[in-house]
Amino acid sequence: MLIGVGLGPGSPDLLTLAAVKVLKESSKVFVPGKLAADLVAPYAKAQILDFPMIQDKEELGKIWEMNASIVAKEAKKGTVSFAVMGDPNFFSTFSHLRRTLNEKYPDIKVTTIPGVSAITAQAARTGTSIESSFIVSDGSPVGMKILLKTRHPQMKRDELLKEGFDEFTYAQRLFMDREEVTGILPEEGDYFSILVAKKGKNIQNVVYFVGAGPGNPKYITVKGRELLESADLVLYTGSLVNTEILNCGIGEKIDSHGMKLEEIVDVLAKNVERGKIVVRLHSGDPSLYGAIIEQIDGLTKRGIGIEIIPGVTSLFASAAALKTQLTLNGITETLIITRPAGETLEKDSIKELSRHNATMAIYLGTHKLRKIMSEVAYPPDTPAAVVYHASWEDELIIRGTVGDIADKAEALGIDRSAMIIIGNVLSPENFKRSHLYG
Repeated sequence: MLIGVGLGPGSPDLLTLAAVKVLKESSKVFVPGKLAADLVAPYAKAQILDFPMIQDKEELGKIWEMNASIVAKEAKKGTVSFAVMGDPNFFSTFSHLRRTLNEKYPDIKVTTIPGVSAITAQAARTGTSIESSFIVSDGSPVGMKILLKTRHPQMKRDELLKEGFDEFTYAQRLFMDREEVTGILPEEGDYFSILVAKKGKNIQNVVYFVGAGPGNPKYITVKGRELLESADLVLYTGSLVNTEILNCGIGEKIDSHGMKLEEIVDVLAKNVERGKIVVRLHSGDPSLYGAIIEQIDGLTKRGIGIEIIPGVTSLFASAAALKTQLTLNGITETLIITRPAGETLEKDSIKELSRHNATMAIYLGTHKLRKIMSEVAYPPDTPAAVVYHASWEDELIIRGTVGDIADKAEALGIDRSAMIIIGNVLSPENFKRSHLYG
């Protein structure tokens, strides 16, 4: 048997009587460092196990397994304890040890003795009364919520389900008479109650196709950022995605630039099959010139599901930069989105589509800007714009007409990563007032 013992914030006077009793009675005491060893010293001789502060998950896994084997060997002989600063269940090394033991040595019973945490210790030292909700974080993604005084557990569960939480444990009157811990949530709860909500791992058989937005890291959606934060693997195209967006995550990042379709699908599939949370990050919106269907087809054939999280496309970021709208009463109610022929498109319809005299947005065509402008049916004096890196720090707006926009863009050396927009909405005159305003 293994008992995780909380030693409190550091003062010998703040050890609990229960902690002292367990330390004295344990056949072996393990600790993760010298501070803990010093607190344990009056009651037992402790063995220090090394838990280095590194980020490499694979290397950490090996260390946890090695230490778990050392603890398991002694725990099979009798009762041993692992003593940690604070509380063993609160941002603790013990949590990693317990998880590894549960996986590798499920026959070993594990329990804990709570300790005074740094949260309540600081309240005592600073004279802070905690009387309302607060957030405790180490900077990692939020995967758990703990609600005190849960008088209506079922109602709270329904709210939390919408936030992505899907594992619930209800407890009331802990360490008191009529203590109860259950996964069945009552309709009415006790004043001395706690509801623990976790984001489970039932999402592991899914690849998330996330739209990174046009470039500005702040333009990614809330759900997109949450997935990046929690992802074990993010596969992205480095030539298109602003890599600053990746800074919010702590998982592995792989640049897919130069990888073949089969390689991409294989990397995504293998990591999902290993139980990892996997994100395929696309620039803009994945569903617009994102080439995702081929990837989805390959994943589906391997029995892996997908979920698409939309993103802000560069067209809308360009319209924002130009301070205009793409459809305008009295000018045009139609927006045409297209691209020129190239390596992945044999023939385009730009010439035919331009005859509609609607607003036209052209993706992936800056390198063919002069050819495009020579073919469109718009009059030469029709307003046109090229927006380079819309929403990025180096965003550049070039305004002109169908007749001169190519000269202006070439003079500035812009031949890639830009949106082309043609139409009178860029210089609106004689537009009609919207009926929305009466």
